Amino acid sequence: AVFLLLHAAAQSLAPAALSFEVSPDFDLFNQGSAVKYFEDKFYEPVEGQLKPSLSEAELQEVELLRQRAYENPVLALAGAQVLYMFGWFRPTGEIIRENIVASAELFERSIFVSNCGPDQHYEVWHDNACDIRWMHALILNNWLSGTEPDAARKQLYESKSMQLLQGMQQVSKYKEVGKTWVTPAHVNFNSIIFPGKPTRPIWDTSELPIGAWLEQNHHIFKAELEAIINDPRDVYGQLMKIDPSREHLATPGGWDTLRIVRYHHWFDVFCQIAPQTCELIKSRPEINDCKFMNVNYVRLNPGTHLKPHYGNGPRLSAHLSVIAPEPMKAGMTVADQKKIWVEGKAILF
Repeated sequence: AVFLLLHAAAQSLAPAALSFEVSPDFDLFNQGSAVKYFEDKFYEPVEGQLKPSLSEAELQEVELLRQRAYENPVLALAGAQVLYMFGWFRPTGEIIRENIVASAELFERSIFVSNCGPDQHYEVWHDNACDIRWMHALILNNWLSGTEPDAARKQLYESKSMQLLQGMQQVSKYKEVGKTWVTPAHVNFNSIIFPGKPTRPIWDTSELPIGAWLEQNHHIFKAELEAIINDPRDVYGQLMKIDPSREHLATPGGWDTLRIVRYHHWFDVFCQIAPQTCELIKSRPEINDCKFMNVNYVRLNPGTHLKPHYGNGPRLSAHLSVIAPEPMKAGMTVADQKKIWVEGKAILF
């Protein structure tokens, strides 16, 4: 009996184990392992819970990872990514600010774990995903500074984001393009992939032919979309179920994505219902000649918040506001520029 009591006490003092495989010395492996574990839980349907999201019990697992990541540097990147991707919101839509603070800190810690100093050879920088570590630490500190009500903490986040920007500008491959990064919000993948080419947060619609084309054909897109939305069989929802999309950027239940074509894989069922929309899209060389092409309808529900994120270059994005039932009430920020979605108008960014 004494042995059993002592054994139980020893077990209670032992740290709880993480539920995914962990490498003792390879943080990129740990990132992949942790993301895979939580991703499945994040998207799996649960009766009565808005998705995508983690339950409160699953968020406790995220908290355990956060604690382990502060204790063990090789888990810093895994903790940072999981907190950013899956720990931003509660199922209610509440933002978990302490998780965002921890994610920013852990992304920065991961820089020092992985030989990601500004003077590192670019081959090592690339192989160790150093740009992901630096850029996410930067964008999160920049977001925290813009949303922090306390003046002293706001200044700390601003200083940290500027320090990270200045560090990235010292990377040999980024020295030239870094001159265009006036503030942390100006860092973007397109400027890195296409150094020396024009780069700006938002392009004038008249600069690129697809902008005018989207607006000219707005009435066709709207007519076919309204037919889908107004169908009493909930056709929009049924199409989403046939081809579910995995997005982690928005408030749970706030961002309903309906794929039309993704990486040249067309959603044939959608095209049967909206044939003119698909034929128009197929006519555009900017879409069909791009191997990263991706066209979706997105329904943004009231009160939705999107977390700060980078566009996945090399490409520009084009938004056409097809239906805007509440004019001048929904918009987005790209770098330091704010835009409102106006029905029938395109935004290129």
